[in-house]
Amino acid sequence: MPVKSVFLHLTRLWLRGGRWVVLFASLVLFAWAYLQSFQRQSAASTSIHAQEQMYLNAAIATRHDLTPDFSKGVSQPLNDWLPHRTDGVVRPLWPWLAAWNVTANHPQSSGAISAKDLRVMRAGKRWLAGLSLGFLLVLGLAAARAFSIPAALLTVLTIGFGVLLPSALAFAPDVLFQLLFLLTWLCCMAALKRNSLWLYGVIGFFSALANLTLPTTTVLVMVFISVSTLRWLWGWLMAHWPHEGGTTLWVRRNHWLGLIVLVVCHLFTMGPMLSDAHQKLGDAAPFFWRWFDDADAMRQWTAAHQTRESLQAMPAGQMPGYSSYIATHAPDAVRERLSQGGIKMIQSVLRWPWSVDRPLHEYGVLVLALAIVLALLMLVVWFVAPRAAHAGQALHPETAPLILFTVLAFVACTLDFGWDVPVLTWGNRHLALYPPLVLSLLWACEALMQRARRRKMRLPVFIIYETMLWALCGAIILRVIAVLQPTTFAA
Repeated sequence: MPVKSVFLHLTRLWLRGGRWVVLFASLVLFAWAYLQSFQRQSAASTSIHAQEQMYLNAAIATRHDLTPDFSKGVSQPLNDWLPHRTDGVVRPLWPWLAAWNVTANHPQSSGAISAKDLRVMRAGKRWLAGLSLGFLLVLGLAAARAFSIPAALLTVLTIGFGVLLPSALAFAPDVLFQLLFLLTWLCCMAALKRNSLWLYGVIGFFSALANLTLPTTTVLVMVFISVSTLRWLWGWLMAHWPHEGGTTLWVRRNHWLGLIVLVVCHLFTMGPMLSDAHQKLGDAAPFFWRWFDDADAMRQWTAAHQTRESLQAMPAGQMPGYSSYIATHAPDAVRERLSQGGIKMIQSVLRWPWSVDRPLHEYGVLVLALAIVLALLMLVVWFVAPRAAHAGQALHPETAPLILFTVLAFVACTLDFGWDVPVLTWGNRHLALYPPLVLSLLWACEALMQRARRRKMRLPVFIIYETMLWALCGAIILRVIAVLQPTTFAA
């Protein structure tokens, strides 16, 4: 049989169902490796951080909220049942979820961790691992519908082993925040392509849940509002200027009504926490902790000011806030904190500086590899591929808002997270930027490949592209195999 006929036959088998067989088998192996890695690393981690004990105490305090007394009414017990407890630093969603594993007579932890405390923390970590694994499997199936199989597997492997697994090893809300941040980002991208009203509501809901977990997705939502408003302005100009007709799924009249839906869903979801914070601290959105120079000063001040009375007793000029911070710090110090925080964020997300002797451990190397692949594809599509013969082969005009949103969101969120680096010194909140970064690069690569297919690009380009993605998947798998190797004990 000629080589060309064999290749065509294998291609038909792959497209008819072979790709899904490979995907399902790969996801099963991934799930097994993910759980094995979690068990090994959680067994090796025996120390308990002070921040974990803080969340444990919050979960124990939240336990009695889960059994509301409706004999005193309906609205107040229901409001107390929803996640609402906050001291300005600890947000209520993770303690509320962890409280379901706390028994009714669980004593408050005062220093030494008891067996009951360990049981609650282990159950919480297992729940985080199960949640993250379920999300990754769904993400892999969804990515396989839009991406090639190696791109879908690379998405699951990098996000799973690079972000979610390390975060699930701590009794902390980092996994929840990372998932909700990614869902908010995906919904923002979808709304920029097709701004159905329900998408605005989902953005408000997911961003509010993320804000109930850790601070904060507000900057991401503000970037979306800004870019979508620019998109509305461009659509308004196109509607009033003579131009050639085009195809778009973005509806200009949905924008302002959609923003109202977004804000209403956001505030409705966060309402119980905002009400509790205003009643307890005198401020519905207490961000006092952001305006300290180091974590120790923030902890000391927060421990001494946890009531409305103590906060109201402070002189107005000494209350931590934007105005007092600007008044006591020179502009150069503010710029230095922003720049240094942004640099530290980039280094943390990309695991920089990279180690030469263990490159597979540094997942930032994979981001660099994807960026190189994307740059090569751009050169190939622009200079080697045949020119676009019609609109279906050209870059869609709706791509511009997506690129603008992606770039602005990464810059703004990097600076926003970087500002908090001096005070939030523990946890993996910063890794929330890694999944959108990986997905953006893969999304761009796959979009360029689709344009290349429509322009009848030569077959070797596609083979080289998928070979590079499979090679990156193999590099991660080698790292996972090294982690799962049994320890050798010498006599």
